[in-house]
Amino acid sequence: MGAPSVSVIECPGCGFPQSSPSARNCEQCGNLLLVNFLSDLDSFDEKGIRAYIRNYKELLHNHPDDAELNCAMGICNLDLGLFERARDYFMTAIELMPESAEPYYYSALSLLKGRRPQVVTLTEIREAEKYLGVAIKIDDSRAKYHYLWALIKYDFYIKNGLRAASPTVDEALQNACVCEHDDREVENMLARVGVDDADILAAVKSSARYST
Repeated sequence: MGAPSVSVIECPGCGFPQSSPSARNCEQCGNLLLVNFLSDLDSFDEKGIRAYIRNYKELLHNHPDDAELNCAMGICNLDLGLFERARDYFMTAIELMPESAEPYYYSALSLLKGRRPQVVTLTEIREAEKYLGVAIKIDDSRAKYHYLWALIKYDFYIKNGLRAASPTVDEALQNACVCEHDDREVENMLARVGVDDADILAAVKSSARYST
């Protein structure tokens, strides 16, 4: 998403004061100052993530209309399993930055609340699909969007014996195959959808371009 739109004056991780208002990474420890993706938090424990939240909350007090800061707060809360709070931040980010696909994707993911799609209500599934559709319309180059949709189509519709509209599971997986892959982001998504069915997970993990 580029350089932080709000100056992060000290590192949320190590507390080192920053001399450059446009820095993306801490001048001391090298950690990102403003997280953009769930995978940015892979190396942090709960204590570290809560430090980010405290730092961002202070910044939001003076900059409540900063879209990237709201999205970063949503990602931190999503990582901690605070799904309702995370979605509130993502919805604010969408209002402020409607041209960015990531808040729509993360909003869809947060709607599942860590549950497998099969047990989610139809209303929530349709809402998640709506946001995924917007994310893909804005940016159809990210595999994780298509993989999440494939999981929803398979685990909610097929496993519940329901008829699913396009895209089908196969179509979503085929779309993912020609997209930009971020293995860590896909793994983060899979870890938060509670699906243990070998068929769909194997299909996702064995995709032609999903390899390590």
